[in-house]
Amino acid sequence: MLQLQKLLPIITGGRRQEAEGRRQEAGGRRQKAEGRRQEAGGRRQKAEGRRQKAGGRRQKAEGRRQKAESRRQYR
Repeated sequence: MLQLQKLLPIITGGRRQEAEGRRQEAGGRRQKAEGRRQEAGGRRQKAEGRRQKAGGRRQKAEGRRQKAESRRQYR
């Protein structure tokens, strides 16, 4: 019996370490997911910037068209 009592903490200690490992693993997964979320946010911002840039180009082209049109009217 005395032998078993000495061994018990050793046996259960392994389980405790296992649980701790699982906790750390879960934490790592959470961090990974957070990183992915941030990355996606960055991609969204980048796309938004591209859209704005394209809009500006469109306005510029429209301005050029109007200018040409008004020049035609004066001839």
